[in-house]
Amino acid sequence: MGGINARKLGRDYMINVQENLRPKKVLALDAVLFALFVVGMLLLLINIYGLFQTVRKPGLGVVDHEKLRFIPEEVWSYKTSMEAIDQLYELRSIRDIAKKANRVVNESLVHIDWMEVDPKEYRQLVPIWENYFLWAIGTFSGLPQFERYHYANYKRNIRRGIGICGDASTVLSSILDNHKIENRIVSFKGHVVVEFEDDKGNWLLVDPDFGVEMHGSLEQLTQNPEDFRRYYIEAGYPSTEVDYLFEAYNTKYVIFDDTFHFMTKRYVFEEVSYIFKWLLPVVLLLGPGFYFLMTRKVRNGTYQS
Repeated sequence: MGGINARKLGRDYMINVQENLRPKKVLALDAVLFALFVVGMLLLLINIYGLFQTVRKPGLGVVDHEKLRFIPEEVWSYKTSMEAIDQLYELRSIRDIAKKANRVVNESLVHIDWMEVDPKEYRQLVPIWENYFLWAIGTFSGLPQFERYHYANYKRNIRRGIGICGDASTVLSSILDNHKIENRIVSFKGHVVVEFEDDKGNWLLVDPDFGVEMHGSLEQLTQNPEDFRRYYIEAGYPSTEVDYLFEAYNTKYVIFDDTFHFMTKRYVFEEVSYIFKWLLPVVLLLGPGFYFLMTRKVRNGTYQS
C-alpha cells in the first residue's frame, strides 16, 4: 500500500512540475482552442435563438402602406401561402396550376420600395440570428446585393414576405419546377416575368409581381406589346403604372432556364451558408472539446492508448 501511495505522489509531483514548465506554445494553443470553443457556443446559441424569431417585419403590408408600391388587400402569412402551394397538387391542368400559383405568389409577397425602405427593419439585411454568414457579408463587405439581399430559396422568400419582380418570378419558377412544368424566367431591363408551357404545348406569360395572366407568348409580346396592355388594365392597374411597365417590355431581354440559372452563385452560396451556419459551431465545439478531454485524461493518467 505504501508503495502505491509513493508512486501516486511521485506521479502527481511530476504532473505538477510539467504543468509549471509547459511551453508557451502549448499555453497559447489552449487559449486559442478555448476561444474557438466559446465562439462555437455563441454561434450555436445565436442559431437556436433564431429558431424562435420571425424573419418577416412585424406589421408588414398593414401599417406601412406609404412604403409599398402596391397596397395588398390582404397579406398572407407564411402558413397560408404554403398551404395554398400544397393545394396546387390537387389540380390536374398545367394551366390551372400555373394560374393558381401565379396568384399565390402575388398574394405571398409584398412589393416594397426596395431601395428606399430601411434594410434592417424589412430584413433585407439578413439578421444575424437568421444567418450570420449573410449578415456579416451584408454588414461589413459593402456589397449592395448583400446589404439588401434577394433570397434564392423560394420558401425563404415567402417566409420573409417581401419582394419585387425578380423575387416573385424566381418563387413562381421554383413552384412550377416542383410540378415538373416547363418554364423559364424572362428578364427585361426593368421587369421580370415567367413563361410556361401549357398542356397543349403553348407558351404563355404570367406576371407574378402584378398577379396578371397573359394569354400569349413572349414572342407575341415582343411583336405586339399593345395587345397585352389590356390584361393589366383589366386587373385594375392605373394606366400610368402600365405605361411604365411597357417601357420595360420594349427593351432587350434575357431568358433563364430556372432560379439556379438566374442567380447561380448566390443560389449555391445561400444553400451552403445555411448548412454551414450549423456545421461550423458544431466543429468549433467538438474539436476543442475533444482536445481538452484528451489532455485532461493524459494529465490525470487515465488515458489509455
